Amino acid sequence: MKLGVLHLSDIHFRRDTDPARKYGECVAKACYQIARRSDEFVVVVTGDIAFGGQATEYKYASELLSTISTKLQAEIGRPINVFLAPGNHDCALIPEDAIRTLTIDKVIEMQGEEVNPAYIDKCTEAQVEYFKFEANTRLLAPVFEDRLWKEFELPVGDGILRISSINAAWMSKLHESAGQLVFPIQKYIEHLEEPSTLRLALIHHPLNWYCQNTYHPMRRALKTHCNAILSGHEHSIGSEVVSDLNGSTLMLEAPALQPHESNLEPQFTCLLFETENKVVYEARFKATEHLPEQLGDELEHSFDTSPKCSRLNKIHPAFLKVLMDPGGNFTHPLRGPLSAEEIFVYPQLEENDSDVAKKTVFGDEICAGWEIGKRILILADDEGGKTFLLRKYFCDIHEQGGLPLYIKSEDIKSVTERDIDKLIDQVASQQYVNPDEFKYAEKSTKVVLIDDLDRIKGDLKVQERLIEILQDRFISVILTGHTRYKINELLGGEASKYLIEYASYKIRPFGHLLRNTLIKKWCMLGEVKTLVDFDRKVYGAETLVNGILGKSIVPAKPVYLLIFLQSSEQNEQGELQNSSFSYYYQYLITKSLKDAGYRSDEFDEMFSYLSQMAWHFKENGRKELSTAELREFNTKFSDEFTSVDFDQRINLLYSAKIIAKNGDYYRFTYAYIYYLLVGKYLSDNLHEEEVMQIVEQYCEQLYIRENANIIMFLTHYSSDPRVINKISSSLDSCFSDNEPLHLNGDMAAINSLVESAARLVIKDLNVGENQQNNKKNQDRYESDQAEDDERNVRVRENEHGEETQTVLGISSDINLTIKTSEILAHIVKNYYGSIKKDRKQQYIQSIFDSSLRTLSKLFSEILEQPDRFVAEIEKELAERFPKMLAEERTAQAKKFAFQLVGLITTSFIARTGNLVSSDKIREDVSRSVAEKQGNAYRLIEMASCLTQPGQIPFDYLDKLARDLKSNTFAFTILQSLIYYHLHMFHTTDKDKQRLSSIAQISIQQSRAIDHKSRKSKADSL
Repeated sequence: MKLGVLHLSDIHFRRDTDPARKYGECVAKACYQIARRSDEFVVVVTGDIAFGGQATEYKYASELLSTISTKLQAEIGRPINVFLAPGNHDCALIPEDAIRTLTIDKVIEMQGEEVNPAYIDKCTEAQVEYFKFEANTRLLAPVFEDRLWKEFELPVGDGILRISSINAAWMSKLHESAGQLVFPIQKYIEHLEEPSTLRLALIHHPLNWYCQNTYHPMRRALKTHCNAILSGHEHSIGSEVVSDLNGSTLMLEAPALQPHESNLEPQFTCLLFETENKVVYEARFKATEHLPEQLGDELEHSFDTSPKCSRLNKIHPAFLKVLMDPGGNFTHPLRGPLSAEEIFVYPQLEENDSDVAKKTVFGDEICAGWEIGKRILILADDEGGKTFLLRKYFCDIHEQGGLPLYIKSEDIKSVTERDIDKLIDQVASQQYVNPDEFKYAEKSTKVVLIDDLDRIKGDLKVQERLIEILQDRFISVILTGHTRYKINELLGGEASKYLIEYASYKIRPFGHLLRNTLIKKWCMLGEVKTLVDFDRKVYGAETLVNGILGKSIVPAKPVYLLIFLQSSEQNEQGELQNSSFSYYYQYLITKSLKDAGYRSDEFDEMFSYLSQMAWHFKENGRKELSTAELREFNTKFSDEFTSVDFDQRINLLYSAKIIAKNGDYYRFTYAYIYYLLVGKYLSDNLHEEEVMQIVEQYCEQLYIRENANIIMFLTHYSSDPRVINKISSSLDSCFSDNEPLHLNGDMAAINSLVESAARLVIKDLNVGENQQNNKKNQDRYESDQAEDDERNVRVRENEHGEETQTVLGISSDINLTIKTSEILAHIVKNYYGSIKKDRKQQYIQSIFDSSLRTLSKLFSEILEQPDRFVAEIEKELAERFPKMLAEERTAQAKKFAFQLVGLITTSFIARTGNLVSSDKIREDVSRSVAEKQGNAYRLIEMASCLTQPGQIPFDYLDKLARDLKSNTFAFTILQSLIYYHLHMFHTTDKDKQRLSSIAQISIQQSRAIDHKSRKSKADSL
């Protein structure tokens, strides 16, 4: 099937002088090429055809559509069908109908209940002129119609096209707000389920305009049954393939043909659906009174052409709720309770084979190819996401025409063939509306998903017998278990007969890429108007989440990430505050204790107990303590504070997952629990001289990771000036023999290496792809460095423990500077309202100067002997490229030397700027910069703006660029910061032009790409 579609929207006909009245021939001409390539060509208008729902307005619309249809019919020799969906402007809302307004308020109040047909009749009275216009415009009679829905069926090529026109505007008001529309979607599911080759849904309002009780079922229904959803209303152009538990659906939003906004141009799109090739071609145009102007090249979208009918093998509604369970009580202020499909992100898994280099794959790759037979075992820690993943596989397989069955280990009581068959029938009756469709289906369509294999009662032979029976009945078997479950324990015995054939994988914690993906999904649930706003929201959430996670302090499991995201949305309205990470860490602990049944009015005693216990671990220099040692601690605590029953307390802490057990030894389950409690102990006891001395010692040795973590957690609890001043003085001692680099005249030797700053070129700017690649690189770097970091930490800690007088190398000093400045910056941002301005300014200057002293140290020899540095590079080039001419070799060596020093300097300045990039201390940063007046300080302040999305102080940036014109090295740093901002964050066309002009950057083909979408539509549909 090849279907051509002209997609128009938001025409807003009002007066006889409207420009759109003259667009007919232009629009038709733009469609000729696609119309000739198609088996059928149709015109679709997704709402706001008129401005006020008046008859004269529809007269203008009729003339426009008639011109387009007549021209197209003459060109291709076939009649042109026109399909319409109404928008809010297609309602006659002036003068206001008070009874209708009261009716709408009643519908909103009763949302979730069945809508009275009389209410629908009353509300749609405002659309009477639209209904007349629609009936006169269409050529094809609908197979079903009422006031809210029209269903059309049309043979196209060798297939069937189904178009569902949805009246999303039936209860629109003059001044309507997002989140209030109601639609009884359940009444129309049977029409969506009718078989078709291609199904399109036409709707004006994106789904973020619907109330919570409509949003979820409507979103699920449309994405389950429709190949593509065409919409309008937002006046922006956009196209996106969105994949979730219900498969893939193509979202196509048309721009306004006649927008209200003076800064928007009249635009429309032309589409060609090719079902055989599973592709949609999209051409975007600007309308004029003469010839169309194409905007960029034709776009190509892949889309899901799998059958969207779900009459057969329907999932039982009760089990569908289980599949949609997000694994926790996750809510969003605008969306209410969230479903699994809205927040699911495929995890990464690594091969669970220690004998080979471990390959990492995405979760969806594991399940692909289930039809040819899969034998998979997936392992994960508690809350690692294995159940969530298994349920996703159920949806994936069912969407692809398979018959999955999800079985929990606790339901398996016996492994005789009779009992297993009985269990399969029982589970099928719970998971399918018609279990006989499952029972009598071929083995080649069946897949079994067993959750928590290791919890099945009995020995390994029981598990092996179960797997043997399942493999005989299902084409694929996918199992999950805890990471403690070891296949190699089965080797050598009969148990290995089946399980040894299973590919084993372990779910990895979420790295930067997956965190970013989840955060973007979360942010799209809210109101996002532009990509600039979206970047800002994602950046803020990502900064918060990564700050809380630290470096493996909190396990990066989806459940924790969602807790942090949910609490950050709730802000001061919820249990958590956004002012300090300690609230998030403490919340995780209190939540675990509450879930284990502990009373909240006894938390003070519990946290006192836990902090004392953590310090007991610390004093003993141990990560694990035996039951006897903990019992001894409990006795001491009971003597000094209050009596505690040891057995009850230890069982409670184990049940709450505060502590973990290994044989007779206990440890804190997660690093953040240990560090938080040690930090609390130190905070509670800073008045003791001995404790203060310990804290000062930690502050002097922040290159030791444990010390840095403890001090960071201490500062979550305390803003004691003695601690902050000690941290600041420790930072001041870093490279204290070096003067800070000012970038005024101190880089003359480097400036002499080149004649002028280069003019940079950005080709095919794709910010989304750049952001994704950046996250991949971060994951790759952290993975490569993890083992080296751990080894280096162990070496340093051993040296410290033996109290050897080891002189730290420059790399250790740099690490100390970085750690200390991070902690001091965190304190300044966290306690911005309680630290006096003069102290804040002092701390900010300490942060700036430490970074600039580090650069001074790194470049001291280069600045003293630049020729020698260049000569060393020339020598290396001569060895690698012996045929290179001497003159060219010298020029390349100078260029490389300049770029290398520039790269290092830019990275330090960008990092320092990022440390202080908070609006809460923007005033303090500016004051510090004004006092120093050095170029380096000014660049750091600008870096604090350019290393994040959002507003840019152009006047300040303009002046800085002019001041640095004669300072090539300093200007190159500014140029690099602007390049980074353009590369990593979305900007308006106006800002992009200003930035590129200031920094001498040429951006090629960026405008065509930016027309792709003013915002992503994953939040809308």
